Amino acid sequence: MYRNRILYLIIVLLICFSTSSLAMSEPASNNQSAKEKEDGSKVTSKIFVIIVDGLQAETLQKTSAPNINGIANAGVRVTKATSVFPDTTQATVASILTGMLPEQHKFVQEGDKPEGKTIQVLMEGKKIKTAFFGADGELKNLLAQGGHNCSGPFNGKDELVMTNLLNEWSQSQSYLNIIVLPELRSVLNKHGINSNEYKMAVTKTDGQIGRLLKKLHDENSYDNSMFIITGTLGSPPFIMKGLPFKESTQLPPVSICDVAPTIGYLNGIKLENIAGMVLWNSFKEIGGQSGEYLLNERIKDLSLANAQLLEEMSRLQKEKLRVKQQQEIVAREKEDIQRQIEIRDQKINALKGRISLYHVMAVVLLALSGFGYVLLYKFLRKRFLMF
Repeated sequence: MYRNRILYLIIVLLICFSTSSLAMSEPASNNQSAKEKEDGSKVTSKIFVIIVDGLQAETLQKTSAPNINGIANAGVRVTKATSVFPDTTQATVASILTGMLPEQHKFVQEGDKPEGKTIQVLMEGKKIKTAFFGADGELKNLLAQGGHNCSGPFNGKDELVMTNLLNEWSQSQSYLNIIVLPELRSVLNKHGINSNEYKMAVTKTDGQIGRLLKKLHDENSYDNSMFIITGTLGSPPFIMKGLPFKESTQLPPVSICDVAPTIGYLNGIKLENIAGMVLWNSFKEIGGQSGEYLLNERIKDLSLANAQLLEEMSRLQKEKLRVKQQQEIVAREKEDIQRQIEIRDQKINALKGRISLYHVMAVVLLALSGFGYVLLYKFLRKRFLMF
């Protein structure tokens, strides 16, 4: 009996020991897994914002553009991106890099000075290395001091922009790289979106982007690079690929103004007084942020933007009403002035008639006086001269 109790006690102790050992090993295993995940996690090595001036989204589906379409298929493609008005090159590029509408940054035509800060300027302020390739003409006003700003020459050619980028690759080593490819706009304006000339030009531009991708593949840094590709006028594409973005995903319509705030958010930079929004719904569930949280943030931003639009619509309606009232006042004043003009014209016509009558009467009186003078002369001559 006593021996059975001792055996029972030993069995119980063994069970408790094995249970506690198992409970202790589970967190240790979890910690080891977390460490391996943390050590093996990837970070973005470079960001490439590629602005293809004149590129249209629909043409990418109709022509050979394997590099751009490859990035789009692997990352996030937007169903429709809206540009800004006016859609000059400097206005659209400024909107992409500042997140502002042209009416906010006021950089629309030759001689304008941009207001607001570009994402390049803000990142340079955070001591993050940046570079700008393809800034020619008025676009030079967008360059950030301290950044690696390539001086060209570019001569409006995509090939020269990319050649300069690759030639200065070892010099810049910048985290944010802004690339403006200028060639397609002139082809689009001259030949139209459905022309073979434009489609061939798109393929040629895609080949220049392929040179950049090859360089990244050669350095084994393609997978760690972030790409944002968009255009300027019309219906440009909006493509994103990189570690924080979803894969093989399509998003509903966005604006080209959303580029800067999205890059800013990913790098801890908040842009103030802008029209663009962070594309929360393009992100993976990273950094402890669930898909529900990201979606709610997107909904919140869209709701705020919708409220602002409703306020703007209300303001415009009130302004329209004031303009209508002013038009009615002006119309009434115009009618009063028209009546006064008519009355004045009537008086003028009456005076003209009276003056004409006076002229006729004066002529008649003058004629009668002349005739009477002749009669009197003849009468007097006959009476006194007797001949």
